[in-house]
Amino acid sequence: MDSMRRVAVVNDLSGFGRCSLTVALPILASMGLQPCPAPTVILSAHTGYENPYIHSFTEELAPYLHHWESMDLTFDGVYTGFLGDERQAKWLVPLLRRTAAQGGLRLVDPAMADHGRLYATCAPALVDAMAKLVALASVTTPNLTEACLLTGEEYTTLMEMPVEERRGVIESMGRRLLETGCGAVVITGVPEEESLSNLVLDGVEAVWVSTPRIQRSFAGTGDVFSSVLCGKLLQGVPLLQAVEQTAAFVGKVTAYTAKLNTPEQDGIAFEPFLREICEE
Repeated sequence: MDSMRRVAVVNDLSGFGRCSLTVALPILASMGLQPCPAPTVILSAHTGYENPYIHSFTEELAPYLHHWESMDLTFDGVYTGFLGDERQAKWLVPLLRRTAAQGGLRLVDPAMADHGRLYATCAPALVDAMAKLVALASVTTPNLTEACLLTGEEYTTLMEMPVEERRGVIESMGRRLLETGCGAVVITGVPEEESLSNLVLDGVEAVWVSTPRIQRSFAGTGDVFSSVLCGKLLQGVPLLQAVEQTAAFVGKVTAYTAKLNTPEQDGIAFEPFLREICEE
């Protein structure tokens, strides 16, 4: 029997632009895991580019996942990201529940919004659907906008608060997400004066992990973060240590990418650092 740990990766496939499956598959494979992709949407390039070709995989996703079930496949982890619509979330519930029953990791990245607003392709109904997946997660990794949508907070009001007051509200948001049933919350990419911070909340205490802030906003950075974090958790690294290592890695790659003058929509150039992840 194959002893390599398997992780089901449910996300969109963008042919150009470093994000989603294009990011997750090489990162997880380089970390010694077998990533098993389930595409939710297929795009010629992510939606940060003009007029991409987009094909929703909604009609195909249910039979795709059903075949996995008929094969009696088990996964050490499930990692979900961007979804085409709210129906896809419903079809992921059985996969998450089976994995939970087997003691596997369920990392839910509710990828649907950034910079205070939903992505153009995401309908408001997706917020409630994502909330149901978050409740089944052992770890969820919303960015600040997504955390606001999931908890009913106003992003603009939050960003106008002083840093310490804002942190208090964000910690309260994290606790509300824990109350839905998820095991731990990592609210990612909170912009502060000179740093980019991540809240780690596992039901015991709230810890902030910060790295120097790069004054650029690259597409797909959250996907790199969640992919590396997923890999580290499946390797057995404790949550706080995994977030610290992941944040340091993403900060290093972002700084490198900024020096290359890479267009922000192209994403962060993680490829030269895959060997580093492998060696860890």
